[in-house]
Amino acid sequence: MQFMFVEKSSENTAKEDAAKYDLAKYNERSFSTLIRALRLSQGYFSFVLVNCNSLALRQQIVDRLQVNCPVKPRQLFLPKSATTLYTTIAAEIDGEQPPALMLLGLESVQPIDRLLVSTNLLCSEFSKTFSFPLVFWVTDELLRKIIRTAPDLYNRMTTIRFISN
Repeated sequence: MQFMFVEKSSENTAKEDAAKYDLAKYNERSFSTLIRALRLSQGYFSFVLVNCNSLALRQQIVDRLQVNCPVKPRQLFLPKSATTLYTTIAAEIDGEQPPALMLLGLESVQPIDRLLVSTNLLCSEFSKTFSFPLVFWVTDELLRKIIRTAPDLYNRMTTIRFISN
């Protein structure tokens, strides 16, 4: 099934069509990379950062993963008041080891700096407890904050980018 990640536009010039096609090809490669990262991380812990600014595009990708990915990632919507990622995840999975865990709603967490600092400090603990890929969905703004606030965490991440117009 061919699926193109392109948001709708009201104008249809040849130049815009070419740009949309390139955008769709780029996002299709990113989608393949994400599936490969999830497959190759089975039984092992890894941090995967997915950078996507469009909530609609993110939802398209998440829905498509559930249908087309052999690894069915579990979704965790972080509460706005979450202060530590490690304990939030541990409580959510309750000893289970899902094939993958996607973290959604990071951009809404109010004490985000505190959450990132604690995650940065506990980077090595994640791999001791969890044996699945942990997928962070972030916007450009949150990505900049991770780089600045949690550099050790960022350096351990595989980064995949999706582009919207």
